[in-house]
Amino acid sequence: MEEQALSAIEVLENSDLLTERESGRTHTPYETEQLFYACIRSGDVTRTKEMMHRLLSQTVVAGKLSNDPLRQMKYWAVCCITLATRAAIAGGLDETTAFNLSDESIRAVDARGTAQEILAFLQKLCLELTGLVAQSRRQQTYPLAVRKAMHYIHANLHSKLNAAVIAGVCGLSPDYLGVLFKTHVGLPLGAYLRQERLNAAKEMLTQTQKSTSEIAYLLGFCSESYFIKCFRTAFGVTPGGMRKAAGDSLCV
Repeated sequence: MEEQALSAIEVLENSDLLTERESGRTHTPYETEQLFYACIRSGDVTRTKEMMHRLLSQTVVAGKLSNDPLRQMKYWAVCCITLATRAAIAGGLDETTAFNLSDESIRAVDARGTAQEILAFLQKLCLELTGLVAQSRRQQTYPLAVRKAMHYIHANLHSKLNAAVIAGVCGLSPDYLGVLFKTHVGLPLGAYLRQERLNAAKEMLTQTQKSTSEIAYLLGFCSESYFIKCFRTAFGVTPGGMRKAAGDSLCV
């Protein structure tokens, strides 16, 4: 499936008007690109998936960016990541989250060794961005205090956080904020805080060389063993197992 999709990407031999007139081949139209990125901007994962399949079942024509085929694919991927993250921001995704994900994704593309891996990564990223836009749009319907609490948690995961601290930032009692949070988010405040810490731990394991004990300490877990237990419950694998799997995937 990946090889078939990859064969649908054509590179113009020379990106100049004369050559394009003679060959009859031009870049994929801007309007077509906009239709695809509009799917990401809308937060509709199903539409994004359908549009992606439709594009790759035809022929995507890209300009020549390098004489080296792998470098060509990497440069093209960087262009796609830039446009996709900007579309996600336009759809309501937090700028900091989008820009950080963009930087992280470009580094990930740079580490890939084949065009097939790059294309598969791009497809996964576009769906992830679309899902994040959808999540962001849902959060916009939450009460201001809940959104303020979520933002504070996201920005201060390496600090000592608890219900009293977060409620104080929101100007509410811990009990009342807890009721609001459970009603609108569907999770108790403490469970949401633990979930965010574990998601951050997942990123740190795959993007840094910090030890398990260091990550547990930085994210406020009471002990390394408790952190490992929570991590395995959430993701079905130990922190060490996830780090190994992430390393193996880059070596394939």
